[in-house]
Amino acid sequence: MKELNIELKAHPYKIIIENGALKKTAEFIKDIYPKGKVFIVTDDVVEKLYLKTVMDSLNNGGYDTDYVVIPHGEESKTLKYYAYVCEELLKKDIRRSQLIIALGGGVIGDLTGFVASSLYRGIPYVGIPTSLLAQMDSSIGGKTAIDFYNRKNILGAFKQPARVIIDPETHKTLDDREFNNGMGELIKHGAIGNKGLLDSLLNKPAIDEDVIKESLSVKKRVVELDEFDTGERMSLNFGHTFGHIIELKYGYKHGEAVAIGMLMALKMGEDLGVTPKDCYPVIYKILKLYNLPTTEYDYKEYLKETMYDKKNIAGTINFILLDKLGHYVIYKLTEKEIKEKLV
Repeated sequence: MKELNIELKAHPYKIIIENGALKKTAEFIKDIYPKGKVFIVTDDVVEKLYLKTVMDSLNNGGYDTDYVVIPHGEESKTLKYYAYVCEELLKKDIRRSQLIIALGGGVIGDLTGFVASSLYRGIPYVGIPTSLLAQMDSSIGGKTAIDFYNRKNILGAFKQPARVIIDPETHKTLDDREFNNGMGELIKHGAIGNKGLLDSLLNKPAIDEDVIKESLSVKKRVVELDEFDTGERMSLNFGHTFGHIIELKYGYKHGEAVAIGMLMALKMGEDLGVTPKDCYPVIYKILKLYNLPTTEYDYKEYLKETMYDKKNIAGTINFILLDKLGHYVIYKLTEKEIKEKLV
């Protein structure tokens, strides 16, 4: 078992990484929620795979349980299903002091976290991410959101989980594309903050407890420095400024779009004289190893759309670029400078 303690002043919490962790759900929440009712939110795919395992653990551990199931997929991360989950929980007589568990991938984590942030003005929740993408991306940091107005994650709130439980054995039920989708975010962590991890990925290691902890340690450091995404946490957006545009426009999975977005950011960094030319081939090679898309899109054609990104603060875009492998810089450009220097 591996553990990470996320040291935030108001809401510190622990991440537990262990093979077979789902069977120990009750054991892993006893210290933060000794008794009471637990409501699980999941989707119709994860329901068949893991809901019984988690409920058996909770029931055997003395908890009363109930659950809400929604359709799988990004289409469920909407106001419609936000309202549906809230309504179902209220029908089941959920109370403010009771616990919600988000059991599933990123859609479930984002949506359930947003429900937990707003229902009764805040209900504690535990994240059990079952996809590699969710384990890498949304399990740390407390960003919760839904999509709206054709913009990804535009409605949301910061809501830290009470605990996160990661079971690497859930990778066995992911198809190759979905597993590699999660690798997009894992590779990003190496690119911005852990060259040793990046080097190890060239040998395509098993993504086990150690590798997961090594990757999440990068995000842990950043989140602890900047809980509310006003400074250093922007580094986690490496590959995302362009990636979100590509994802919505062409229908890539999130990690796939981040992979393409990283390559676009590397080219932009080269043109600005920030990123050494030896970075691109290394990242490209690792992405190819994990069958992530490396289609070349000219970043200049998408700069106009970055101006509508939620990271546009008073007309200034913060681009995350690499100045070497394993290290990032926050490069600020005004809309005027973008037009003058790059378009």
